[in-house]
Amino acid sequence: MKLKHLKHTDVLDIYVLEESILADIPIFTNSVQAGFPSPAEDYMDLDLNLQDHLIQNPSATFCVRAVGESMRDAGIKSGDIMLVDKSLTPKNRSIVLAVIDGEFTIKRVNVSEKELYLIPENENFPPIKITKEMDFQVWGVVTYIIHKAL
Repeated sequence: MKLKHLKHTDVLDIYVLEESILADIPIFTNSVQAGFPSPAEDYMDLDLNLQDHLIQNPSATFCVRAVGESMRDAGIKSGDIMLVDKSLTPKNRSIVLAVIDGEFTIKRVNVSEKELYLIPENENFPPIKITKEMDFQVWGVVTYIIHKAL
């Protein structure tokens, strides 16, 4: 996947997708159950445009590469690429790209009646309570996580 690098921090690298990288890819017309399609179905008759499939709001979507292990139990590994849509409003339990006092982080939002927390998905990391004294902003909602299958 070809990405255009925009910004580097100690925690994240921010990229923008080049439009041509998500060009049409052949897709089988039938779903398969964790195996191979039958020989009678060994042809493809549709194209899957990954941009159309993965990106709801192209002008508001960008990529970040994860660094670290704080979200590993949510399936986000160090080196994974995440699609972030800045036009979406985060909901309780959304995974977001946030900035706290100038530092980028990816965490899960947890909203209670009077408190807002950013929750890591790794028990070795503490939750972050957002207070009025903090300079806090949500940059966008993580919509997809891309990593190589093992």
